[in-house]
Amino acid sequence: MRIPSELHGEPLYGRTRNRRTGPPARQSWRRVIRLTIVLALVVVVMRQASRPGVYQVFFPETARQVTVAPSGKMKESTRRLTANGASFQPGSESASNEQTATASNTTPDRLTPEVRQRFERWVDTKSEDELTATLASWLNGDKMAAEDNEGSVVDTEREAAFLVLTIQQKLIESAKDGTVWRAADGPALFATLAMHRSDGIRRDELLPIRTPAAVAGVLPLLQQPEVYRGDRLIARGEIVRIERVTAPDNVYGMARYWNLWLLPLDASRRPWMVVVADLPKTFDALLSTADHDHSESSADSDKQTFPVGAPRPIVDVEGEFIKRLSYQSEAGAELTPVIVGHVASYLANGNPDISTAIRAADPSTRTREDEDDEIPLWWIVAGSVTAGLLFSVWVMWRTAVLNRQLRERRRRNEVVLSLLVVIGSMAGGSQLSAQSLADLLPGYDQQRMQDIARPAQPSLDDPGINIDEIAKLVFRMDRLSDAVLQERLSKSESPAMLGDAVSVDEAIVDSRSLTVSSTLQEYLNIDWIEMVELSPIDGVPRVLLARSFAKAAEPGDRVFGVAVRIRRPDGDGEDELIVDVAGRLGWIPSQPASPADEVLSIEGVDLGRLAEVVSLDREPLSEADSPVFYPMIGAAASVSDLASQSDQLADAVRRMRSSVTNASPVDLLQNPKGFTGEWIRLQVETVRITRVAVETQQRQREIGSDHYYEIDAIGDLGKVQLQIEVPDGDPVVMENRYPVTIVTAEVPEFLTGDSGDGEQLVTTINRAIRVEGFFYRLWSYESDFMKQRGGKQFAPLVIAGVIEDLRPNSGDPMGVQAIGQIAAVAIVAAILAVVAFHFITRRGDRASRKRRY
Repeated sequence: MRIPSELHGEPLYGRTRNRRTGPPARQSWRRVIRLTIVLALVVVVMRQASRPGVYQVFFPETARQVTVAPSGKMKESTRRLTANGASFQPGSESASNEQTATASNTTPDRLTPEVRQRFERWVDTKSEDELTATLASWLNGDKMAAEDNEGSVVDTEREAAFLVLTIQQKLIESAKDGTVWRAADGPALFATLAMHRSDGIRRDELLPIRTPAAVAGVLPLLQQPEVYRGDRLIARGEIVRIERVTAPDNVYGMARYWNLWLLPLDASRRPWMVVVADLPKTFDALLSTADHDHSESSADSDKQTFPVGAPRPIVDVEGEFIKRLSYQSEAGAELTPVIVGHVASYLANGNPDISTAIRAADPSTRTREDEDDEIPLWWIVAGSVTAGLLFSVWVMWRTAVLNRQLRERRRRNEVVLSLLVVIGSMAGGSQLSAQSLADLLPGYDQQRMQDIARPAQPSLDDPGINIDEIAKLVFRMDRLSDAVLQERLSKSESPAMLGDAVSVDEAIVDSRSLTVSSTLQEYLNIDWIEMVELSPIDGVPRVLLARSFAKAAEPGDRVFGVAVRIRRPDGDGEDELIVDVAGRLGWIPSQPASPADEVLSIEGVDLGRLAEVVSLDREPLSEADSPVFYPMIGAAASVSDLASQSDQLADAVRRMRSSVTNASPVDLLQNPKGFTGEWIRLQVETVRITRVAVETQQRQREIGSDHYYEIDAIGDLGKVQLQIEVPDGDPVVMENRYPVTIVTAEVPEFLTGDSGDGEQLVTTINRAIRVEGFFYRLWSYESDFMKQRGGKQFAPLVIAGVIEDLRPNSGDPMGVQAIGQIAAVAIVAAILAVVAFHFITRRGDRASRKRRY
């Protein structure tokens, strides 16, 4: 018996059809919903992952710094730091930075010169005890007690604050550099500590008038202590050890002070000592948890040492550079710069004791709701009900650590005249002109110069002169510094007389070398002198006698320098001759051997000294380098400044750059002589940039600035393995990478960093660059790595004119953005395809049901 299918509500075959087509359609919608939810969750999670506030729930103190206000209270800054603390910066809202900003507008330089001179004269007339008493009285809140014969030295409270800074500088000058702590260092140490006390009555009056603080580095202070003595600086580093020192009796009422030994953050491994009057209350946690069993406390109770374990907090100490302190280490006697001041800010850096203390001191601390950080790479594609995909790449902080030390420069001692010579010159009654050099040439008055030059003949074949006497005068002239000679020459207002400085800048007509007697060669270190025939002056022949210059010199080449005139026309028309004597003359060939030589010649670089530069291979930089080193920096700087170049220089620069030699560190190490003075190109990776001060005005004019920059970099050795011989030890093997030193007048913007600290003496930055410049020579310097092996590090020194960034111009060098876009489009397309498939399948089902019915 057949049961009617109508009793079941629908045909059996219809129910079978729905089981086959209905569920796939519903499953398609479910897949769409699940995929939409997953994509939404991905977007939400990635958005929240870019918020540092999410992580601050677990690490609330590590990612922010605390600024120490004068009252000792903590104030949180708004700048976030990297996880390792390498880019630790003062907060823009801190009281310290507000004071720095104020100081930039009210520096001591705004005092009139008369007031400054009055302060300096008053300070010079007082003893250290009197200055200390005056300073202590003012710091205690009393009125400034400074008077001279004319009455009070200061008229206002603001002038009193400036006078205090002058007193401090005078006391700092009394500190002995390069020694251990001495009693004579006490006035400078305690005066500076008292001026930085957090509870000081006058502290608020002093901070705004101080010059802005610069972020310092260990090496500049070790290498150029006199340049930065007394300057306001910021010392930054990880606290390795804390020393509590009991202060001796002092007029400031200080019972103790603190020595902080820091591990610098400028890629230097040398310890750094800073001294502060007091520590933030938070640091009590470090003292209470210190391992006293392993401390290095002295035998007496005047000093207690508290070692700090890792992870160590980072501090910023603002203060003045006092001296280089000698201390004993495992390697022997060492020096460390000492900055005395106050703790301006600090960072927990993951230290649990500091983190706990911060939370305890500020119970109201809660996680901030951060604004969205700028995400360099992410793309959201919307095309449907739910569309989006977020790919983010967060490429950050590159740090590298390598050692490098600045070079000490020996300053040539200027000739000092004895009192007897001065008295003898005055007794002779000689009328010396402003440009006369007679007072700088002991024993060579006008009469003696005239006697030496009287038998001279213009003929090179028969000069008719006493070569040894001329050689002695050449030796005297060679010992005078270029700055002194140029100064006398600048005072020339009338025709040159006997003994006057005269300028030499002419082409060689003819020349001849004259041999000095063997008895004088060793004494004077002069083997021969050069007799040069120059163009006549008003028809009068002129000869020049000077120290021998480049062997390649020939007629037509140009010589330049400063000479002394020892013979001039006497007006009778008989045997008239002009004779000048110089020390070392600059030489510029008429036909340069290379485009690089042509550029250097146009810029006035003495090419005759390049042979001497080669002889200094693997030696430290010294005064002997100055006549070529600084002018070459100026010449390299002019290469990149096309706007100010003359047509002749511009053409020479184009020829030089078109013929640039691609070099590697291996090439420069193997054949330094062949590359000296040549324009080369090489690729390196920067490690650290140091600002080096230039002290003399002459060198400042040569480079066009009062400083230059030294870039410590690393070059690729390829597959070459280097062996450096070490005295009394095994050779040091170096492979893969090798240090290279780059010197430049200015650094490009992409190497200045984004620290926001303003001027910095040392900047650590890791960046691949391409350098074009003049190769100078191999130079040596001390490094911890080579010092441990009993030798010195040497490296190629390149004076750069062009520095290029090797980072790709694209904001997405690895194509992550394109991949993200493709992935996002693919996912959206898949969603649309699923939706389209669902509608097509559903429409097919409806059409199929209609056909079957």
